[in-house]
Amino acid sequence: MEHLGLPELTWLRKIIVERALTRGDYVLAGGARSDYYIDKFRLFSDPHVLRRIARLFTPVIAELSPDLVAGTELGGVVVATAVSQLSGIPMLAVRKKPKAYGAFANEYVEGPCSAGQHVLLLEDVVTNGRELLAAAARLRELGLRVTPYAVISRGLAPVRALIQFSLPSDDPKIEN
Repeated sequence: MEHLGLPELTWLRKIIVERALTRGDYVLAGGARSDYYIDKFRLFSDPHVLRRIARLFTPVIAELSPDLVAGTELGGVVVATAVSQLSGIPMLAVRKKPKAYGAFANEYVEGPCSAGQHVLLLEDVVTNGRELLAAAARLRELGLRVTPYAVISRGLAPVRALIQFSLPSDDPKIEN
């Protein structure tokens, strides 16, 4: 990633491997199978690690100058909250399903915003980017300009990320 130097990328990859990586047979959120899983909450639950990850977005904020930071439910909201706290930029939360209760029932987006504002939309881990792109579409429906970004991309998602993370399969499949 062009914003991060080698020490930051090395640290992020190392902390992922040390704290968040497990091997096995997993079904990912998008339905794909994988022989490894990244449990981002093993990273985000440590306030020092979360703060350092949030700081990695400093060059992104400087380049994009967003009016708002948004996060996707659930992990993206954690990251967006930390980035908002460090940057002083207000934040939004984007739900997967519309809120079913309260004064603003049936809404996907939580928090004040105005058409024309630029939003840095954050996600934790993406494989195909489907949820992140759906959240971006929800924000665009409100007239917002959106730049989607992830902490970790583990696939071919058409979004920028702090780090592209992939591991070779323990048991490579050979197709004829």
